[in-house]
Amino acid sequence: MKKYLYFLLPVIYVALDHITKFLVIQNIPYRSYIKINDYFSIVNISNTGVAFSMFQHNNIFFIVLVSLVIIFLIYFIYKNKKEITKLQTHSLLLILAGGIGNLIDRIFRGAVVDFIDVGYKEVYRWPAFNVADSCVCIGIGLFVISVLFFNKKK
Repeated sequence: MKKYLYFLLPVIYVALDHITKFLVIQNIPYRSYIKINDYFSIVNISNTGVAFSMFQHNNIFFIVLVSLVIIFLIYFIYKNKKEITKLQTHSLLLILAGGIGNLIDRIFRGAVVDFIDVGYKEVYRWPAFNVADSCVCIGIGLFVISVLFFNKKK
């Protein structure tokens, strides 16, 4: 992977995360939603916790924790760039971008903006999430797959 892509990919993902959050904040009143169909809505809510809104009201703790994880990921990618595969590198960059995207929210908004709402009618709804959350989940999934099935040097 080219050197500039190490910096460009997370920037693109963070930009996409914040553009979508901005559009939601500007167009949907807080705690309101636009129902697309029985399976998908766009909502405007915030979350001071982590996944599934666990550990609410611990924003300072998560700012410190996520900052340390970001620093570790940057160090790990830099130090191991020759030992890890391209898929592992890309998966770690996704995780890094997701952490940065939500960290920016925590610092400047005091909470993370979530807006993607999926589920089935009103019977079951998955907790709302955002592009940064998706980056983290996809990154973790790809990393696990790469370690289990494709753990060969570049």
